[in-house]
Amino acid sequence: MLDSLGTEVVRPLALPQGRSVAIGAPTIYDTDAPTTGLTDAIVLVPGRLTADVLEWAAKQHAVAVVMRAGTTDTAALTQAAERTGVALLERSTEISWGQLYTLIDALRAITSPVFEPNGHRSVDLFALANDIAVRAGGAVAIEDLSMRVLAYSTVPGQLVDDPRRDGILGRRVPDHPTHAEEYAAVLRSDTAVWSYEPKEYRPRLAIAIRDGGEALGTIWVLQGDEPLAEGATGVLAEGARLAAPHLARVSIAADAERRQRVERLGWLLRGLGATRELADSFGMRFDTPAAVLVIGRSSNPADQARGVSLDSAAEHVGDLLRMGLSAYRLGAAAGALDGQAVAVVDTASDAPVIQLIVATVLARARDTLGGGWRAGISRTLTGLADIPTGMSQARQALKVVCGPFGKAEIGRYDELAASMFLRDVHEALRYRPALDAEPLSTVLDHDARHGTDYEKTLRCWIAEHYDVPRAADALTLHPNTLRHRLRRLATLIDLDDPDLRLALALQLRLRLPDISTKEAE
Repeated sequence: MLDSLGTEVVRPLALPQGRSVAIGAPTIYDTDAPTTGLTDAIVLVPGRLTADVLEWAAKQHAVAVVMRAGTTDTAALTQAAERTGVALLERSTEISWGQLYTLIDALRAITSPVFEPNGHRSVDLFALANDIAVRAGGAVAIEDLSMRVLAYSTVPGQLVDDPRRDGILGRRVPDHPTHAEEYAAVLRSDTAVWSYEPKEYRPRLAIAIRDGGEALGTIWVLQGDEPLAEGATGVLAEGARLAAPHLARVSIAADAERRQRVERLGWLLRGLGATRELADSFGMRFDTPAAVLVIGRSSNPADQARGVSLDSAAEHVGDLLRMGLSAYRLGAAAGALDGQAVAVVDTASDAPVIQLIVATVLARARDTLGGGWRAGISRTLTGLADIPTGMSQARQALKVVCGPFGKAEIGRYDELAASMFLRDVHEALRYRPALDAEPLSTVLDHDARHGTDYEKTLRCWIAEHYDVPRAADALTLHPNTLRHRLRRLATLIDLDDPDLRLALALQLRLRLPDISTKEAE
C-alpha cells in the first residue's frame, strides 16, 4: 500500500511490524460504531488521535491507524504505536478521508496475484505503472473502460497536472466534452497514439489494453517538461500486454459481483424473495429502523452528445455510495438500478451521518460526472419489510428536488409535503387552461396592453405574506407607491376576496417552466 499510493498520499511514521504486513479493509473510526470485524483493518481517524485510540486498535487486532497531517504530538504517538505494535501512518492534507478510503479499497481489489499464460506471476498494476513511468519518462495512469483509475505511478520528480491528480483522487477521470472522441481514438488504434486535447491538459501518449482483441482499458503517459523516452511507444505496448490479465480478472470479477448485487438489491427493493435472507446477505439487521436513498439526475442532451451513459454514471455513483456507507460501517445494500444509484440503510433517515455521506457522494459525482445530481430519502421505516414503500417515497422525494419546487440537493420525504402537493397540482393542471385563466389572465392581459408590471407586483406582495412595507422594499418602491398600485389592481380583481387570493397565489406559483426542462438544466 505504501509503495503503491506513494508518500504524497500517505507516509509511515512508525512501522513496528515492518512493511510486510497484510492489510485488511479500511474503516472510519467511530466511537459509536460496532467493534467487530476489525482484524487486519486500517483505521482512519478523522478526529484527534490519542494513545488510547492506538491501544483500542491493538485490542481490535487492527494493523494500522492513519491520522491527519499536522498533529503536534507526533513523537508521543509514535512511541505509543511502537508499544502497541500498530503501524502509525499520516494522511496528506491534499486528500480527504473519503478519497483515502476509496484509494485503499480500490488498491486491495486489484493487487492480488495474477498469473500469465506461461505460469509466471505478473506484477501488480501499481508496480507496473511505476515500471512504465520510469522507462517511458512520464507519469502513468491505468484505467478501465469506464475511465476509472485502477492504478497510477508514484515516481518522485515526475510532473502530475491537475486533471490527472483529480482523476487519481476521485478514482475517475474528470468529465470533459472532448473525452468521448479522445478515448475512441485510442481504442480504435492497435498502437500507442498521442492526445493533445483538451488544450489545458499536457500532451499524453496512450494505448488500449486488449485481451484476445477485446478492449479492457487504457494506459496513459503524461509528458512533463521533457519529451518522453525514445522507446516510449514500445514500453506502452509491453505494459498493455502485462496489464491485460489484471484487467480481465478485474472486469470479470466486478461484473459478476455487480450483477449479483444488483439482482439481490432489486429483489429487496421490490419486496421479492425472502427479505430476511436478503438482508443477511448484505450484512443488515432485519427488525431495525431503516431508510431508502435514491440518487439520480435527468437525462441530459449534453451528456448524450459526449457519449455519457446514464447507467454507467449511476453505477459509478452507486459505487461511491456503497463505499461511503461502508466507510462508516453502516449496514447497507447499495448499487445502481434503472439509471439511479440506490441504497437501503439500517439506520434512521434523519441520522446526521446519512446527510454527510450523501452530500459527499453528490459533491464527488458533480466533480467527476458534471452537475445535476440530487438525492431523495424516504421516511424512517420500521423495518426492512417496508422497503418497497420506502423506495417509492425516496423516488418521489428525488422527483421533487429535481423539479422546480425543489429547494436543495437532498430532500427527505417527510420534509417535502408542501413541495409534493404543489408538484401534484402542477402535474394535474399543466395541460389545462386553469393555470392561465382568470383571475391571473386579467392581470397578464392588462400588463400586455398597458405596459404595467402587475404580475411582478403581485408575486412580491404574496411572497411577503401581503406585508406592504416588506414587499415595497423588495420592489424598491415607497410603501405608499405600492399601496397606490394595489388600489389600481383592485379595480381589475377583488384583492379582498380570500378565495381569489388563494387562486391567484397558486396560479403564480405554478406558472413555471416545464418540469422536464427544469430537470434537464
